[in-house]
Amino acid sequence: MNPVLNLAEGCFTVFSFVFLTGVLSWSSLFVSPDPKVVAFNVESPLDSVSSLLQYFIYAVSFFFLLVRWRSSIWTALNNPFVWVLPGIALASFLWSDFPDWSLRKAFATVQTSYFGLYVASRFSLKQQLQLLGWAFGIVVILSTVFTLAFPAAAVEAGANAGAWRGPFTQKNLFARLLVLGSIIFMLLALDSRRHRLLYWSCFSLCVFLVILTSSKTALLLLIVFIILLPLYQALRWKGTIVIPLVIIAILVGGSIATLVIGNWENLLLSFGRDATLSGRTSLWQAAIEKILDRFWLGYGYQGFWRETGEATAIWNLEGYKPPHAHNGFINLALDLGFVGLFIFLSTIAINYVRAIAWLRLSKTSIDLWPVCYVTFFFMYNHSENTIIEQNSIFWTLLVMTSLSMHRFYSTKPEDFQTDLPLKHSSNDSRSFNLN
Repeated sequence: MNPVLNLAEGCFTVFSFVFLTGVLSWSSLFVSPDPKVVAFNVESPLDSVSSLLQYFIYAVSFFFLLVRWRSSIWTALNNPFVWVLPGIALASFLWSDFPDWSLRKAFATVQTSYFGLYVASRFSLKQQLQLLGWAFGIVVILSTVFTLAFPAAAVEAGANAGAWRGPFTQKNLFARLLVLGSIIFMLLALDSRRHRLLYWSCFSLCVFLVILTSSKTALLLLIVFIILLPLYQALRWKGTIVIPLVIIAILVGGSIATLVIGNWENLLLSFGRDATLSGRTSLWQAAIEKILDRFWLGYGYQGFWRETGEATAIWNLEGYKPPHAHNGFINLALDLGFVGLFIFLSTIAINYVRAIAWLRLSKTSIDLWPVCYVTFFFMYNHSENTIIEQNSIFWTLLVMTSLSMHRFYSTKPEDFQTDLPLKHSSNDSRSFNLN
């Protein structure tokens, strides 16, 4: 393959990852640093530029999917179940209170999904993680420089005074990217000898920035992943049942702790209301009552938290306008009902089982990435909303990892070595190696 085009595709993918993190929106410049001032449908002078970049990324990735249509179809069919949820979101305009809005947002989500398909069909798992390492290295450096240059915008005031939020609207949005970056750099450091010091330095910077965000949820989940990583590696041992039981206990305990800490942080931000009626507890209760009104299919994709929509009753009760339920599972049930929530949980379960089988048939640290990411995605949705979002790095990575375990059914363990190119696109991926 043409080495210039090969390098161009790698740079394009890295740039796309950076764009999907949201760092290039520089949102904190246009949103108050006080957390009491809730950001909702914030208009930015950079929105038109972001739209152009969005169209460019999805047009280019769609072009490459068409050029390599055989490998694209083969990869997409590797895990057909991952396409069900975007399909339901696309169809939800039929019952949405805001059909035009739901259709437009769902179409963008489909585009986000097929970008994940492009990456999965083009690069091996090792190359994907290397590209993510470049992207998150850029995001971390840009965020650090931005915060030091514009502290009035990038450091929160009010109840969270001193907490770093970087270029994002809220500290927790910055913190969850840092946790994800920590996982990426940790796996790359364990796999690489040549750049190990660099990767560990990036990991340390991410941890340091997590501390500066003062996000207790992020710090807790980071500790959970540091504990889980050697346990996931131990799953490669034969004939042990203790390790899976310990992992389950940590996942359950970590999930409970995330819920408690997430609610406690919100209680600290309450506006003098009674403790039993403040924070996320009352928000979740009100949202669940709304879910029961449209139990099966919900209010349409992103059709609930809209001005003049059904969310008005919750906003009046809460006294402010939360843009979502601060819980991915509740938010998904509001959008797509019990059907959508069941499909999502099934997707997570299938990917988790596949990821465990994948790592048990391999020997590299890179092959821990699928199970680590599925765990991250599941646990972070206890306190944040990262399920099936348009232009979101999180949904892209879930689609990407789901479709990248395509050698899952091989009977030869040596086929699982991640430094091998994809069988169906060896000419595309053989020459691209960041190491």
